[in-house]
Amino acid sequence: MKKSLIALAILGSVAGVAQAQSTVTLYGIADVWLGSEKDGLNAKSVAKVNSGGFNGSRFGLTGSEDLGGGLKAVFKLEQGFAIDTGTQSAAGTAFGRQAYVGLAGGFGTVTFGNVWSSMDDVLGASNGAFDSAFSPAGLVNGVNTSYVDRPKNAIKYQSPSFGGFSGGFTYGLDENTAVSQDVVDFSLSYGAGPVGVNFAYQVQNGVTDTKLTHLGGSYDLGVAKLLASYGQVKEDAAKTTDYQFGVDVPLSSALTLSGSYARSKDNAFLGSSKRDGFGIAAKYSLSKRTFTYAGVVSGKQKDAAGVKNDEYRLYAVGMQHSF
Repeated sequence: MKKSLIALAILGSVAGVAQAQSTVTLYGIADVWLGSEKDGLNAKSVAKVNSGGFNGSRFGLTGSEDLGGGLKAVFKLEQGFAIDTGTQSAAGTAFGRQAYVGLAGGFGTVTFGNVWSSMDDVLGASNGAFDSAFSPAGLVNGVNTSYVDRPKNAIKYQSPSFGGFSGGFTYGLDENTAVSQDVVDFSLSYGAGPVGVNFAYQVQNGVTDTKLTHLGGSYDLGVAKLLASYGQVKEDAAKTTDYQFGVDVPLSSALTLSGSYARSKDNAFLGSSKRDGFGIAAKYSLSKRTFTYAGVVSGKQKDAAGVKNDEYRLYAVGMQHSF
């Protein structure tokens, strides 16, 4: 009897240790907005209840297991959804936002699967209006609208931070023998004190390669944080050049105001079209996990002669809860 009790105690202890070494977390974001949207030069404004005004609504599972010696196995499964309709954000996909498994340690993190690109990791860091639906960079800039954000079938490495410096590399395999459509990119970042700088370069292979470059930066003055970015998209003779300027202004511990102006121009090969837009948004925290927001974004496109041929406008108020 004593031996049985001792054995049970040992098994219970081992099971407790094993359980402590492995963790799985359910998490998510529920984001909804009410507003008016106009999409097109002659389009009428439409009143909407929609999803993802600040961040895309999602839920997922993430976890890790301690393998010893500072090494961990990690995984993430994440699905996006539209909170206004309950539908998946990517039709027919179970975990369209992210799905990966990998290893993490002092060397950094290596993951395999459906991952965000290394360019995506830094692209929004310097965007004003919280890099939300109210950010004009996402509306008019060529880099933001042209890059492949999730290359799929990917191998990704993210380094740890060394004195404020960090970097990442992603290689997405097209798994196509007919035409090479691999996606390769890398990013470099620096953040220490009030200064933040990020750089990314991505090549999207195809019949002709698309090459994207991004450079962004920020400087925190305390009373305000200045933001700026430059981008370029090239495909043979075609080239688009982007600029964006923004500012974050904390008005209180709960309220922050952020504004941005963005401009994009095609070269003569693409017809010399120009796009520009502005956006402004306010975020008010109700708690650590819940906040409300409001904003407006407006953008337009003009041809080489300066004639407006497209426009977009959004006014909205919303709320986000994370869990």
